[in-house]
Amino acid sequence: MGVNVKKGNTDTKVLVNQINIRAPFRHTQDIEKWRNAIRSFENVVNPTRLPLYDLFEDICLDGQIEAVWGKRVDWVLNKDLIFIDKSKNQDDNINKLLNSPDMRFFKKEIINAILWGYTLIQVNNIYFDELEERWIIDFDLIPRKHVHPERNFKCISIDQNLAEKSFMYQEDPLKKYMLWAGEPEDKGLLVKAAQYVIYKRGDFGDWSQFAEMFGMPFREASYEDYDEATRVKLEEAMEKWGGANYMIRPKGAELKIHDTGNSAGSNTIYKDLKDSCNAEISKIILGNTLTTEQGKTGAKALGTVHEDAEKQKHMSDEKFILDILNSKFRSILKTFGIDVTGGAILFKDDEADWDKLLVKWTVYSGISQQVPVGDDTIYEEFNIPKPKDYDSLKEDMKQKSLNPFSTPLQNPLNEKTQKPANFADVLRNFFA
Repeated sequence: MGVNVKKGNTDTKVLVNQINIRAPFRHTQDIEKWRNAIRSFENVVNPTRLPLYDLFEDICLDGQIEAVWGKRVDWVLNKDLIFIDKSKNQDDNINKLLNSPDMRFFKKEIINAILWGYTLIQVNNIYFDELEERWIIDFDLIPRKHVHPERNFKCISIDQNLAEKSFMYQEDPLKKYMLWAGEPEDKGLLVKAAQYVIYKRGDFGDWSQFAEMFGMPFREASYEDYDEATRVKLEEAMEKWGGANYMIRPKGAELKIHDTGNSAGSNTIYKDLKDSCNAEISKIILGNTLTTEQGKTGAKALGTVHEDAEKQKHMSDEKFILDILNSKFRSILKTFGIDVTGGAILFKDDEADWDKLLVKWTVYSGISQQVPVGDDTIYEEFNIPKPKDYDSLKEDMKQKSLNPFSTPLQNPLNEKTQKPANFADVLRNFFA
């Protein structure tokens, strides 16, 4: 494949430059506004996404959302992509394109469709920059407030309220530069997590007030009845004496503070509510809690189960991205003169699952005791490069009787502790 020269989008203009973009409307959120935003989104006659997206902009400021969603995003961003052509060979030039800095941001916008819902991207240009010696992917995320994917519209509006001229992005000439991810009716994971962020914010407000009222000593001063001058001096002194709460009362007055429980118990209520909200957010986004929250002592086995559940999420994310890259994005690559006909984009599998390899090794070791196992099969299954001087090395092994499949694999459990030994130790003992 030849290197593509700089080729501009001559059929249509960059739509983002023609849109009247407004700042999000930020205000105090509550459960009623969350419900109303969902109702507006689901309105059949006159649907609007504006309240929901304004809510999402605010919800994304939450630290727990950032932490747990960041784990899913980092998983796919940190994995390289490869292109396999129709001859089953890798194309190094396209691989450089797929792992360019711009492609990293491109993948991030695609996976964000899982969090936000329907996402629309316009690819303006793809070319190789001779000066920087790297591939450039010039693209824009179309602001979600301006995208109307409902069946009756399927357009991009200049104004977010759909009050002015619109662009039909699924029709020519726009269509061949557009990539969309997610379903039109999908609200994204944020709609489920939003309620717990709202509850947590209210909890933090009450907790902060509790700390202000009972976290510092309460000061009390009294003065003789009708002695106004003394009252004024006491108030001035209290205001200058730190920020703790205080009360100034006539000696004839009485003050009582009625606590619903001890201070330590009340403090635990706020913390438990905060932890519960964070746990629900983790379950919504990661499918578990133990990979983000501190687990209990002895919960290693349970943590392994939760980690497996999280891996399923990551595998689903990979498939979600690859389905889009191998359909609409591959079509866009052809639009800019990049030949990907008959090929496929895949994630590069850099990390081996040692537990699965150990099981596979044990199975092949057992099979080899009953039927012959081809050496090439072992190299392929374990992704081990076959040495160039294979024949001579094989002959040496025969002479020394060191065929690795002549003896069953040793027990993978440590004899002393009965705990699983790591894969390296198993192989080291086996070849000893």
